[in-house]
Amino acid sequence: MNSLIRPEPGKSTAMPLNVSYRVGRIADVVRGRWLDLGCADGGYTAELLRQGAAEVIGVDAEEDRIAQAAARNLPHASFQVAQSEDLPFPDAYFDGVFMNEVFEHVTDEKETMREVARILAPGGRLVLISPNRWFPFEGHGMRTSFFKTGYPVPLLPWLPQSLASRWMTARNYWPRQLADHAQSAGLTVESRGFIWPVLEMYPWLPRSLRDAYQDHIRFFDQTPGLRRFGVSTLVIARRDGQSWEAGSSSG
Repeated sequence: MNSLIRPEPGKSTAMPLNVSYRVGRIADVVRGRWLDLGCADGGYTAELLRQGAAEVIGVDAEEDRIAQAAARNLPHASFQVAQSEDLPFPDAYFDGVFMNEVFEHVTDEKETMREVARILAPGGRLVLISPNRWFPFEGHGMRTSFFKTGYPVPLLPWLPQSLASRWMTARNYWPRQLADHAQSAGLTVESRGFIWPVLEMYPWLPRSLRDAYQDHIRFFDQTPGLRRFGVSTLVIARRDGQSWEAGSSSG
């Protein structure tokens, strides 16, 4: 799928409101030892710790991002450079893996998902958040033979895959496709939802309008029919095995 796309590294989405909103959505499963896969500058690592993780290890393929994350000096957190297709951890080592807007950028989707399944302890969860093709804008911009832009491109995700993939700089998934990736690695999908944009990166929007929207964002991400147009799909999948216990830590 999306074989024509040559993924490029994404930008960090770790703005304060976005971080608290996204991690808050999965706070009830955040316990024990977690991997922040594609941790960027460590913003989500800090929030995972705040929301209940006992320990978080952050990895990223970009050395400068790991340096920024390490500079946070977070208690119970460590950071290292690693590729998602070859993670330097033992089998069944983590109670959870957090992949926020990362999967669409990896070199090899299948190898990445196999590695995630390998390092999850029985009962451990994968939280997978990636772009939703129902959302009518491609947030990573586009690239053609004549120009490249990083600005959101309207309707690009709705074009046929064979055409859209020629111009996308990152992958984009229908919700069912994202869940299928987790299932193909032997994980059981527990839930599938949608993440809505919080709009805090657009200061030119009228403050009153932006505040009203942010106050009611859970209405948008919970309303049947409407919610499917969120900017990203949220998949929570479990590695089957012994029951997962709150507060446990593998290894």
